[in-house]
Amino acid sequence: RRIHNPKVSGSTPDLATKGNQMIPLFLFMFYVYVLYSDLHEKHYTGYTSDLEMRIRSHNELGSGWTKKYRPWRVIYTKEFETMTYAMKYESWIKSGVGREFIRNLAH
Repeated sequence: RRIHNPKVSGSTPDLATKGNQMIPLFLFMFYVYVLYSDLHEKHYTGYTSDLEMRIRSHNELGSGWTKKYRPWRVIYTKEFETMTYAMKYESWIKSGVGREFIRNLAH
């Protein structure tokens, strides 16, 4: 699959052209992740294309809901080829059946 990147153009699935130069396209993967706070017994589910940075953000940089429940540990990740699939899976994880699945992972 090819992901649109406005910095490159071309029509082949593996390479794009910019002028006379061939540029390899790297596919972005998307990750659904579940964090768990042992101190507060809380779960957090999200998705991202940069898992390492996102986890760091939750534990060190962020100022949102997750900040008050630090530290977080990763208890589950799943990789997807598209953001759409990741978003659908994240929704499932947040459903009743998905929440039960996650509760069993943390304990």
